[in-house]
Amino acid sequence: MGSGNLISAAPTWPPLVRWGKYMEILRSYAEKTIEKARSSLISVSLGLLPEVVEYQLRYLKRHGRLCNFDNPERLTEKLHHRMRYPLPHFSRLADKVLAREYIRDTVGEKFNVPLYGAVEMITASQFEHLPNTFVMKTNNSSGSVRIVPDKSREDIAALVSLGNSWLRDDFSKCRGERHYKAIRPQVLFEQALLTDAGPPADYKIHVFNPAEGDSYLFVQVINGRFGRMTQNLYSADWQSLPFRLGGTLPQSTDTAITTAPANLAEMLDVASRLAQPFGYCRVDLYLFEGHVYVGEITFTPGAGAFKLYPAEWDRKLGALFRWPEIPMSGAAEVASERSGHFHNAVNELG
Repeated sequence: MGSGNLISAAPTWPPLVRWGKYMEILRSYAEKTIEKARSSLISVSLGLLPEVVEYQLRYLKRHGRLCNFDNPERLTEKLHHRMRYPLPHFSRLADKVLAREYIRDTVGEKFNVPLYGAVEMITASQFEHLPNTFVMKTNNSSGSVRIVPDKSREDIAALVSLGNSWLRDDFSKCRGERHYKAIRPQVLFEQALLTDAGPPADYKIHVFNPAEGDSYLFVQVINGRFGRMTQNLYSADWQSLPFRLGGTLPQSTDTAITTAPANLAEMLDVASRLAQPFGYCRVDLYLFEGHVYVGEITFTPGAGAFKLYPAEWDRKLGALFRWPEIPMSGAAEVASERSGHFHNAVNELG
């Protein structure tokens, strides 16, 4: 049926009302088209802009305001400052291969996930030396992960192609996290931490070290990563928090998640010790068969794109983030003077 038939199919509308509805539809369509075009234009153009404009546009797009790079106060501002002006140790510790040395020297080798190998180029013959179950992932990016539950059922040529395509990607350009540029790309093959229900929950422990006073930790629990993903937030003593992180993921009601893990004290201690030299970082942990493993150390979680609700918590958490940043050698000296204890700052800040 042509458009003329559609128009004549509504003769009961008065002409002015009908015209108003057409204009409303056209206006809505135009606004959506402009917004899509603007988002695409910003994404494509970021790499062509002067550095200061590039990072201001990134922050403006994510948070609706300009970033104070000269004197950052909010958590998201300090994360964007790190992205724009990364310290050398960010690259070393964000590298999932080199970070293993820091984990070994700081908390012990037993907290590293068993490693089968790391390569700069993948060939089919390498898979002959791997166990039937393993995880394949990159050392210099987020999300490039493939769990292989049964090697005999896999297309090895497809795995080779996938892994080598990861190695060609420049993750530093994706969201402006410059410290990833200095990481030599490798693909790791690790033990698969799998249960009958799939991968274990991901305990992301956010550690804030203020200039004065004890550290503040909270735990972000991500579950169902390859299915119905959920997110729960808890204080160090496993109480609900007065803020939300993001807003798209539902909370889990599974008692395995809502109940504090038996190894919670150990997990908090490991995260605290690994994060001690820094004003802030996130330490990702897994609990598998009663054993705690470190997944990674992250200095710019989510590329600072997440939002906190209520919004005032962006500034409150930022105040707990020691600033200005200290290079690793100086940070280690500061860490040695700290008590190593942490406290629950919710009552103080709320």
